[in-house]
Amino acid sequence: MNEGWTIPENNNWSISDDARNSWDRKVPYYMRVRDHFETMIKTGALKTGRRLPPERVLAQEFSITRVTARRALLQLEAEGLIFREERRGWFVSPPRVRYDPTANTSFTESIAEQGRVAGTTVLATQKLPASPWQATQLGCAPGDPVFVIDRSRSVDGRVVLVEKIHVLAARCSSLLSFPLDQSMTDLMAREFGIIEHRAQIDMRPTALAMGPAKILGVAVGTPGLYLSRTIRDQFNTIVELDEEFWRHDAITISISGGARHDDTVNRSYIPVG
Repeated sequence: MNEGWTIPENNNWSISDDARNSWDRKVPYYMRVRDHFETMIKTGALKTGRRLPPERVLAQEFSITRVTARRALLQLEAEGLIFREERRGWFVSPPRVRYDPTANTSFTESIAEQGRVAGTTVLATQKLPASPWQATQLGCAPGDPVFVIDRSRSVDGRVVLVEKIHVLAARCSSLLSFPLDQSMTDLMAREFGIIEHRAQIDMRPTALAMGPAKILGVAVGTPGLYLSRTIRDQFNTIVELDEEFWRHDAITISISGGARHDDTVNRSYIPVG
């Protein structure tokens, strides 16, 4: 998180009397507050990264209870318009990144194509005997050596996903001696002659557990997206399994379809959260 992101000065958070009088009384108060902040965000009155007032201040400004104020904030968070960081507060979300998990384009290249800046931090590396679950996923025997690489990935300085990479050690015995904050696809091709392609992808909503939540700077149980990707080599043999835990407010899944008979390409956009 950019530490310079702060609450803007002299900002009028409240709703004018005229606007308040025009409210539809059938709409719950928390939704009225939610609509007010959505308008401020979409009109640019609230910029990306700006911190919202605490619940106590919102309750006072809007003459509502703190429970109602929190419900409005949670609704905005669920829609990806704002996000919260532990012990720092609520912030206006940056634009989502578009991500095609089926593409062989690296994370860094994909983010750069969108005019954003990608970053990678290696958190931990291990060489372990394959567990029964890893053996099933990688098509090896339990106990076979497996490299496990934990990394975080960021966009414009904000951590948006945590990944755990499982690699068959027999295929790249010196892997851990190389810098691992680079594209794994490029590294495997350049150093080990392994041309990777993505064979199977599974995605599902999840509630972030303590490990990923701490790295992402969010509360345990915050909504997220879990993505697992089985990667094969040029001989169609499984060499790697990637697990990714994404912030739900950071990503729009954008999957390229096959070409139609008229040679056009269908693209399907799926916002997460």
